[in-house]
Amino acid sequence: MKLLSYIAAVLLFLTTAAAWTASSERASISTRRSWLCKSAAAVAATVALQPVLPALAEEEDQVAYNNPNIPAGPEEKSGLVVLRVAEVAQFQEKILRAILNGEIKDVIVTPQQLVFGTQILLRNSNVSGNMKMMIDDEIPRSRQREARIRAANTMNVLQKISSNAAKIEREMSPAEYEEFANLYRLVRVELNGLYELLAEKERDKYYGYFVAVTDYEKKIAEGVYNPDLDGVLKFD
Repeated sequence: MKLLSYIAAVLLFLTTAAAWTASSERASISTRRSWLCKSAAAVAATVALQPVLPALAEEEDQVAYNNPNIPAGPEEKSGLVVLRVAEVAQFQEKILRAILNGEIKDVIVTPQQLVFGTQILLRNSNVSGNMKMMIDDEIPRSRQREARIRAANTMNVLQKISSNAAKIEREMSPAEYEEFANLYRLVRVELNGLYELLAEKERDKYYGYFVAVTDYEKKIAEGVYNPDLDGVLKFD
């Protein structure tokens, strides 16, 4: 399954976060390092079709920024949500491993960001409800038992990421970076396995949706989206 590349995902949240920072008087990010740290955790919110906004976990009463130049995305579909949450898990895993291996310098991810990012992910995606809908309506009955096990495993691991991170009240150790990277990998593996339980026709349908959304978001991130030429993204 071809997912949005690591570089494209970075481009997406860097571009939209820059627009949000320029437009929001409440944003106060003093250094490049602190901005990157906060933005890394915020990528969990990319399940929403509109590009991600940087999450400032210390601000409890956040106000969402609505960019009038970015069109509203279509309603998510259950199989598409599964693919996109798997994409987010892949991205989070890569971020953690890149920091752990020294490929990204002067950047940390805090436990609080993992907790907050998981909460945003669960709220924005409704992945539990979408998995149930996909299993009940679209996965063949003979495969539904395995599908329910994979769905339960996914939710258990996401909750474990949040609960384990909440117990840490200091900077994470290398072993903890590895632990959370492995947990995100488990989320991706379970969701990909769930997707593969769909009939071929349904897999092809949702993969087509995924490609369309990826192209849509890439054009927005690069500033080349033209509603007159590109139209409004719709799922038939």
